[in-house]
Amino acid sequence: MSRRREHGRLSRRVLLVLACVFAPGLHAATPYVFSYVFDNASQQTPAPRGGTTRGAPVELDTRVPAAYDAIQAPDIEARERDARAIRALAGDYRATFEFIETAALAPGIERDARPYRSWATERVFVIADTPTEIELQHIMVMRFIDDAGEISAPMVMKHWRQRWQWQPATIWRYDGDRLWHKQKLSDREAAGRWKQTVYQVDDSLRYEALGRWHYEDGVASWHSERFGRPLPRRESSVRDDYDVLEGRHRITHTPHGWLQEQTARKIAHADGDATALAQEIGLVRYQRIVNTDFQPAADYWAETAPFWAAVRRYWDHALAQHDHLEICASVDGTPLFARLFDAADKADSDDSDALASQVESLMAPYIDLR
Repeated sequence: MSRRREHGRLSRRVLLVLACVFAPGLHAATPYVFSYVFDNASQQTPAPRGGTTRGAPVELDTRVPAAYDAIQAPDIEARERDARAIRALAGDYRATFEFIETAALAPGIERDARPYRSWATERVFVIADTPTEIELQHIMVMRFIDDAGEISAPMVMKHWRQRWQWQPATIWRYDGDRLWHKQKLSDREAAGRWKQTVYQVDDSLRYEALGRWHYEDGVASWHSERFGRPLPRRESSVRDDYDVLEGRHRITHTPHGWLQEQTARKIAHADGDATALAQEIGLVRYQRIVNTDFQPAADYWAETAPFWAAVRRYWDHALAQHDHLEICASVDGTPLFARLFDAADKADSDDSDALASQVESLMAPYIDLR
């Protein structure tokens, strides 16, 4: 059965995005990393939100990949060492996403004591690599266990993308309310730094963050500067009392994967004033796995790559030509990712002009550029 026949229905794809990518929890018996009750140690930690689906068993990779050792090789130029650290993020992973509020920061606000967790199995691979720019695409391949103990067929979906740029000239800053503006960076601000751009599943801008790679105690880690971003789906689906998540990220390589630590404040803007409501910490762990079949990810990308390349070109051109951006959440009740996923499944042409025209007609109603 072809990938399009098995995975091509829009309704099934949308359900995967909303119910599986951002919501599902780990197996109920799996300990939660944030098990401590911050307010009263005599209380039990509230049950995590995020769903109850169970994933198929995976085998963790106990080997140390050559890419990990290559980061610490002696006598290499600093930029090349950084590039090796970025390329080493690629691989096959079990990813776990865990978040919790640690404190309420405004009068009258109660801390949300419910932890959040979700999971995924995904392949991360390099789709562009130059001396000053590296791009990594995440493709999810999810298999679930039903109540009878049966493992489902693979559910495949294009996930997020990250682009790394060396000493960038500009950076997009998030203003809240789905509005962005472009800021020029001085040579001093950009010197020695990499900009990580994270894109959502529809390749729209999620955030841009500037930071440096550090190599201390034999560990490679990237530390971002403070930056703002829109609410993640895990929050926007349940919260509307704040509009900017602002904080810092740290990405750290381990011998068997990598992790991203996040510290953030939830900030509400009203009448020109900003108020921090709560503080949050998060831990996203990418653990390398073996003996999981990720061929469906490779097949999906081989069939849809020309379409998604056209989407990336549209975004790149639009962001290069303008200084302000507003992205609509939906048009006629349909989010952009749903239209693009459906079009990617149906695309059967590699003609770049035809794809560019199709992509523009789909995306233009969602974007206001000035």
